Amino acid sequence: MKKLYTFLLLICAFPALFAQNTDTNEVARESRRHRIPEAYRPKFTATVLGRYEYNPQINKHHFELRHTRIGVSGSVHPMFSYMALVDLTYGGQFSPVAIFAQFKPVKGLSFLIGYDKMPFSSENLLSPYQYYFSDKSFLTQKITAWSDVGAVVAYKWDKVIPFEIKAGIFNGAGFGRQMEFQEHLNYVARGTFELFKNFKLTLDYAGVRPEAFRMHHYEVELAYDIANLHLEAEYLYKTYKEPSLRPTHALYGFAYYKINVGKKMLDNIAIGARYDAITANSRGKADADGNYVVEPLRQRLTAGLTFIFVEKPLRAGIRLNYEKNFVHKGVECKEDRIILELITHFGS
Repeated sequence: MKKLYTFLLLICAFPALFAQNTDTNEVARESRRHRIPEAYRPKFTATVLGRYEYNPQINKHHFELRHTRIGVSGSVHPMFSYMALVDLTYGGQFSPVAIFAQFKPVKGLSFLIGYDKMPFSSENLLSPYQYYFSDKSFLTQKITAWSDVGAVVAYKWDKVIPFEIKAGIFNGAGFGRQMEFQEHLNYVARGTFELFKNFKLTLDYAGVRPEAFRMHHYEVELAYDIANLHLEAEYLYKTYKEPSLRPTHALYGFAYYKINVGKKMLDNIAIGARYDAITANSRGKADADGNYVVEPLRQRLTAGLTFIFVEKPLRAGIRLNYEKNFVHKGVECKEDRIILELITHFGS
């Protein structure tokens, strides 16, 4: 009797097993039909920069997790793409870097809406793993480090004289206040022209209003590559719609020479030297007494040595920098630093 029950149970179960197998095969075929094409699969990126700093003037030091960036980017259509990039440890806290959707209707033309760096200053637009020195120049640190929610239209042309032009409008309130309606917006324009091979001229303009008045920024940039030598310079002129504030000048120039090693454990060694300076500068914000804070003139010399163990498609290296700071006469400066940094980056 038990054998009979077992036989009847198998007969009853067979159609269900067959149907389940058929359903599984159908799901597999459907999955193959709707498999995401390689061109539309997300691309992931990760960057971690850790450093040690020593100040010889005050004999103090500390360790710092400078950047921990993770992100994803990709396309969902020949004309639509996206990016989401965040820094988990910048300044000791979570910070968005770039989160936007982009539309490319024709070759060379693009339009994005979201949170991103305002397209101004070549140095400001670099990712941390691309830096030539551990710290950005005063020009970028104290003036042009702008990121906001807005829209940017760009057009790129690669014939005869290659060029790229960008124009953007931004809220001016920052990531945390993007829902607020704004009476005054920030705007920016940037044009980069490759006048001849390996020589680029860039012209930038930005109108930024942090509080009560607008500040106008005009910048010219030059970059030239000669074999393994990279030369770059930027000059910025900043005016204020506030009679009590005098115009600010800022500049930097550097040389960066790469020595190819080509060994299994070491790709190249780079030597760099930079000078940067900024005159008396206000960020357009008032203190508790209603006075606009003005930072004094500053100058700095930076010398750097970078060991790159692998450069592409990943990046891993060690950077050693020495920064010598100068300020206006009569102002004490104890901000010299020796910086040792580990660079790791995954992704394109």
